[in-house]
Amino acid sequence: MRQLYLEWIEEQIEEYKASLPRDELLALADLAVQELFSSEDGQYPLTEILLRDAVDALIYRRLGLPSYRTWVRRQREGAGGDGVE
Repeated sequence: MRQLYLEWIEEQIEEYKASLPRDELLALADLAVQELFSSEDGQYPLTEILLRDAVDALIYRRLGLPSYRTWVRRQREGAGGDGVE
């Protein structure tokens, strides 16, 4: 079930990214870089993968996607609209 959730989250994030104009996506990447540089550990290992993950995390929060537990509960209740039934 967790794999279905992760696939659903990735699909939601990718659809959102595809819907954004290039300028908005770049602004989101800039915001992700700012958050990475405000890291408390003082390390700044900026790689393409890290930046992608940071942008995805921002989108996850922006879309208000449910946690795994909430998603599973909704699936069991048949709430629909939140991924695979």
